[in-house]
Amino acid sequence: MGQLDAIGALGPTSALVSADASTLLHGAIRLVREADGWVRPWRFSEEQMRALGSCQAWHPGLFRQMARTTAGVCIEFDTDSSEVAVEVSLDEEPPATRSVLGWVDDLAPDDAPSAHDGLSCVSDGHRLGVAVPALGEKSVLFSLDSLDEVPAGAPMRLPGMGDTHRVRIWLPCLRGCSVRKVVGNGTTIAPVADRPHLLVLGDSIAQGFVCGDPALAWPALLADELGLDLLNQGLGGQVFQPGSLFGLARSIEPARIVVEYGENYRYEPCRARLVTRDVRSYLLEVARLWPGVDTTVVTPLWHDEYSHPSHPLSCFSSVPSFLAAHVAPHDQMRLADGRRLLDHKASLMADGYEHPNAKGSRQIAERLLCVMRTGGDQASLRECALAELSGAPRRALPLAEMLRRGAGQVIYAHDGCVLAQTTEGMQVLWARDRAAGRRVVEALVDAPLVDCLEPALVRDVTHRCGLTQVEPYHVCVFEKRRAPKRDASRDIRPLDEKSFYALRTLYSHPEFKTDAEILDLLRSGRCLGGFENGELVGFVGEHPSGSIGMLEVFPAWRRQGWGLALESAKIRETLDRGEVPWCEVFAGNEASLALQERLGLTVVASNETCYLSAPLVPAAPLDDLDSIDEPA
Repeated sequence: MGQLDAIGALGPTSALVSADASTLLHGAIRLVREADGWVRPWRFSEEQMRALGSCQAWHPGLFRQMARTTAGVCIEFDTDSSEVAVEVSLDEEPPATRSVLGWVDDLAPDDAPSAHDGLSCVSDGHRLGVAVPALGEKSVLFSLDSLDEVPAGAPMRLPGMGDTHRVRIWLPCLRGCSVRKVVGNGTTIAPVADRPHLLVLGDSIAQGFVCGDPALAWPALLADELGLDLLNQGLGGQVFQPGSLFGLARSIEPARIVVEYGENYRYEPCRARLVTRDVRSYLLEVARLWPGVDTTVVTPLWHDEYSHPSHPLSCFSSVPSFLAAHVAPHDQMRLADGRRLLDHKASLMADGYEHPNAKGSRQIAERLLCVMRTGGDQASLRECALAELSGAPRRALPLAEMLRRGAGQVIYAHDGCVLAQTTEGMQVLWARDRAAGRRVVEALVDAPLVDCLEPALVRDVTHRCGLTQVEPYHVCVFEKRRAPKRDASRDIRPLDEKSFYALRTLYSHPEFKTDAEILDLLRSGRCLGGFENGELVGFVGEHPSGSIGMLEVFPAWRRQGWGLALESAKIRETLDRGEVPWCEVFAGNEASLALQERLGLTVVASNETCYLSAPLVPAAPLDDLDSIDEPA
């Protein structure tokens, strides 16, 4: 239907306001004017279109079809209207699209709707659903006001007298279209200023096949979370095609880039030498066009190989290693393991084997966002992590103290979740919000040993990483203002490198410390030894995280107070440095717990923290107070 019909659908002409849709478009790099005021948005440059239709492209005809689609293009505006209509003229579905939709229809219930695409409206962050023009018509209508927001018994607000809405209307992912007017029944339709762009370079999975709603495609969700406009250059059937970015750099200076290709190599014969060459050339082109722009390169996502086997002459299985090799030389790039971005479940696939549905797309966006928030300046990340840990429960103290002392490296610090890694490769995890923590576990936790400081996440780590060996431990914290009294009769002093052989041979748990770690501890002066008549009778040190440990009293001098004296001296030394003394004690080590209570440390229950490792692997790089024999 034409513009007058759209106006009629909204009510009296005097109550209407309209705007040219071309002034409201986001996510298009060029507009082509057509007859009668219609405008076609394009997400590819003219030079790119020539490259996509050239002999260098794998499937030129397919690419020309897919490039006409409006994936990622939206109309965005502020309005006080309660209803808006968009004039839109839809193209036919590309033939290649129909073949994919056939798979989806075969899996859908008999009463499922047949529409898999359309215009999707989001008002004030609330999704209003997908609409397509009725047969023979050229407009869609959306109601913006929610009946739930009207107080009981109150009259409905008149058009133009209610709240202002921020409206975003996503154009179709699977077909192209032209737009003309946006009409509302209020007094204003104001454009929203352009934002910096998220540039997504990918295949059909990025284009939005076949999630059912353009607003729920993972690039749209990701851009929204990042607060960026989206330029989605996802293209069904595409692979790494050098030269296909020509002309794009003149149109966009992206703030972030995501590259998602590789899945389509599995459908036909391909030679590893040529594919790795194309991967290298394409990533070099991205780095050259946008030097310094944060770029995330995603390896192929999980697919159901049993349902749709890869071609036997394909080099698809080598694609992740090609990507890892060619991402590494670029400081601006990081590699995201696509197989971790999506649970390996056919129920998350719209077609049952490869293309994510709406739930799968959301999972990809959430986990990819976690990956994109890694990296960067360690000083800033450490500051963010300590801010997240502010006010955290006592069980999170090991992580906070490790970061305060400059130990370890922060991997992630956002949304009430912190993940860090020690120099030995152990990861330490805490989360205030379980949902955020689970996303980080799925996307980022990857270590042979994990110190889990959030009991709600233990099962998630166990399931995701296969770390089924669980070792609960107590966090013990010295919170008193006064340090333990010094026993002047005890000869306790820092050890140096001359004591290396004694520590290496007399330490009860040598498997928990390497030679280099013991030497570093001795050189830093943070290992104290107890002497009697000049003979070493025991020692106490600390772990890289800063916890007191390595408390060892040799058998001939046990039950003589040396354990108490050595740990007291270590507590005083820690306090003198302005740091919090604390230690970790495995559950069931009653002698150590008794000693901590005598020294006045607060003991946290062991059901709040644990070490997770694979079976038959030492559960933790610590031996806290295992070998002492002090009376309770």
